[in-house]
Amino acid sequence: MKNTRIFFSPSCLFYLFLLWKMPDVHSAPDVSLYLHSILKNHTAHACEGDILIIKCPLRTSVAVLSAFYGRRVPDKYLCPSANTNMTGEGDTECTSSVAIEKVLSECQDQQSCHIPVLAPVFGPDPCPLTSKYLLVSYKCRPEYHHTRLVCENERLRLACRNETVLAIYSATFGHLLHGSPHCPEEPRFQNDMECLSPVALRRVSRRCHGRANCSVLADTQTFGDPCFPGTRKHLRVSFTCVPRYLLEDVGRGSTDPFMISDYTHGEADTNRFSCIGQAD
Repeated sequence: MKNTRIFFSPSCLFYLFLLWKMPDVHSAPDVSLYLHSILKNHTAHACEGDILIIKCPLRTSVAVLSAFYGRRVPDKYLCPSANTNMTGEGDTECTSSVAIEKVLSECQDQQSCHIPVLAPVFGPDPCPLTSKYLLVSYKCRPEYHHTRLVCENERLRLACRNETVLAIYSATFGHLLHGSPHCPEEPRFQNDMECLSPVALRRVSRRCHGRANCSVLADTQTFGDPCFPGTRKHLRVSFTCVPRYLLEDVGRGSTDPFMISDYTHGEADTNRFSCIGQAD
């Protein structure tokens, strides 16, 4: 009898890996739904006075892509004001500078989170006479993702094998509260302040997401300098490798998470959004 050798394609191996990691997933439709939930970009919004709710599947966690609190479109398109003291269409150039930090602190790495959409939550009110809303874009990051870290001025190299490509979930450049043991600071520069670049995820995603490999220099020319002079910074990226066709299928027709149009949350389907945080 001849020995028979069985070979699995990268896509088949990927499915088998998912089934092994996800004991609650039993069928192909379940796997498909799970794949879409961890690969696609989700958005959620809530109007002022409501609560934004974000929830990811079991064994995944929230990876925030972008967040906006304020108003960029007239209230007839999204979250009209119930306050009679607020006249007209309000200020459409109203933005909170701390929205992303607040959403990160409440939701990043959590399976679910709830954020009250109230001005005091986001610091000084950027436009007191205008009704506002919170709009968040995020991914659901699987627990078996990879993480890579390099120190400032070093080059980060990411690569996938066997016909798979990179799916980027999060990226931070700067200095975390307690620093990084991999990138020690000189004693005279040690501090416990957190400072993170607001463009890190966008820059890494546009250079690496959907590619078989990529290279990013972890320097201030690429990401800006969010910290005090002398602070030792590092770049940290989390990602997985997935079959290319899956990423293309999920991404077909999707919106750039860093260029969210507020109109898509109001005018396109008014009945669907009732000013309660929902994930698409």
